[in-house]
Amino acid sequence: MDFGDIFATKDEVAKQGRVLSLDVDQVYPDPENVRTAIDQAEIEGLAATIKERGQIQPITVAPADADGRYQIYFGERRWRACRHLGIKVDAIVSDQTDAAQVRIDQFIENDQREQLSTRDTVAFVQRQLAAGMTITDLARATGRDQARLSRFRALIDAPDFIAARLDDIPVRGAAALVKAAGRDQAATKAFVEGAPIGTIGVAECERFARELSGPSRPPAPDVALTPAPEPSPKTAKVEGEGGSTNCPRTHRPFAIQTCCR
Repeated sequence: MDFGDIFATKDEVAKQGRVLSLDVDQVYPDPENVRTAIDQAEIEGLAATIKERGQIQPITVAPADADGRYQIYFGERRWRACRHLGIKVDAIVSDQTDAAQVRIDQFIENDQREQLSTRDTVAFVQRQLAAGMTITDLARATGRDQARLSRFRALIDAPDFIAARLDDIPVRGAAALVKAAGRDQAATKAFVEGAPIGTIGVAECERFARELSGPSRPPAPDVALTPAPEPSPKTAKVEGEGGSTNCPRTHRPFAIQTCCR
């Protein structure tokens, strides 16, 4: 499925004169939005662009609630930039009522505009799985790689010391560390906490995980037990402490104490 132009219809709606110019106080963010990490410096940069060129694309909002306010579906950063400038925000009202589909669309739009943080993506995957979707379903719905989504799923139960570095460690590397922590959590914690911010890459994480697992040891071969050889007919049994036996050289009986060896 091609998601490249999935939100192009917003411009079509705008051309039909359905754009509203709303006071920023009439609009509020979606508390369940998939993106929670918003850089203030980015908002200020976007505000500077809007001040110079205007708001090129309207935000998308849900129908007004009982208080006459609109919840944002798409475009929270544009709304924040307009609020920063103290100007009204252009918006179109969506007739989408399927909350689950809104979450999927939010993920796609946010990830297309600027890749979501690892932390936000893990939270999104966790919510969708909790809602009954499988990774295969989610890959199909979002157009994202199933193997990559599986790595995000592996990070849902990451130990705290790995979860705290999710926006610093690459996804594949973090997934390798989660596996390593399953073998030796103390050693993995020491590895993570001993590395300065920005110094842990995929190669380092995967090498650590390999070294922690150690070389594989082949199973011990089955050893067939060989029965003890029958005693030589030429060798007599020792009888008592002062008994006799055959000399190994002459094969003649002798007292044990006087063997010719």
